[in-house]
Amino acid sequence: MMNMQEPDGDGGLETLDLNLLRVLDALLQTRSVTRAGERLGLSQPATSRQVARLRQSLGDPLLVRTAKGYVPTPRAEALAPLARTALDAVRAVFERTGFDPASSTRALRIATTDYGLLAVAGPASLQIGKAAPALRLVFEPWTDGTLAEMEQGHIDLALYADDPLPPDFHARELFKERYAALLRADHPLTQQRPLPTGRKLIEQLASYPHIAASYPAGRQYLPDDVLERMGARSHRIAMQVPYFTSAAALIGDSDRVMLLPRRAAMYLSSSGALAVMALPATAPTFSYRQIWHARVHRDPGVAWLRKSLIESTRRRAP
Repeated sequence: MMNMQEPDGDGGLETLDLNLLRVLDALLQTRSVTRAGERLGLSQPATSRQVARLRQSLGDPLLVRTAKGYVPTPRAEALAPLARTALDAVRAVFERTGFDPASSTRALRIATTDYGLLAVAGPASLQIGKAAPALRLVFEPWTDGTLAEMEQGHIDLALYADDPLPPDFHARELFKERYAALLRADHPLTQQRPLPTGRKLIEQLASYPHIAASYPAGRQYLPDDVLERMGARSHRIAMQVPYFTSAAALIGDSDRVMLLPRRAAMYLSSSGALAVMALPATAPTFSYRQIWHARVHRDPGVAWLRKSLIESTRRRAP
């Protein structure tokens, strides 16, 4: 059992360590010393030392073990919103006059899927790294709780398809995206001369087993509806995977095909082992956007990141 001593000092501002405030916020949100360290970019020993200081200063264990894992103490639950509000206020104080990418050491958190990394964030990160060498981009997986995390201030920006958004969210389109078919380079469809197009291509694609990608929240592309929406007969989904990138290895040694956003298909086919077949011009499209919550709408650092992503996608426009 943890033996908590009385808090050291009087807890006044003269002893305040803002790094401890960041650790406190991460600890209460993740309910894990390990995950808190990962969120902050700290090693396990460094995080443990900071958590020990917090517990000593506050005179409270903050997290206690139960049969279902660690849960916050009553005091920790009361502190969680206060810590987040305090961090927002501190950030506002130090960034009120603007954001200097050349000197910023800030960590900006982006929620996305593997498609967002391939099509937007990955390519943009090269230019961002040149303009802001000490800035850290932290990518989080898109989950059912992403929008709630954005509302709470834990995620700064997200890359998102054109699903409806709750109130207090902002969005800006990055581009309109089309779908394409990804298949092995020597697939029977690629050997036909002339290559199938239009209705014939759609019907032939539907005749092969498909690999489908699924995501945990929202519509998020739904490429497997494309054939039906274009009037093809139903097709068989032979395999369902959580990521587009994992499909590449599964396509290369079979006749399976996959429908996915064109930018992801082009990236995955760059080695030459896979081929991309464009769908007819009548195929559905979707709007790919960056979204952010109202609480960071005027945040100079997040605004700079949004602008950087827009500039990068425009430079790489097909």
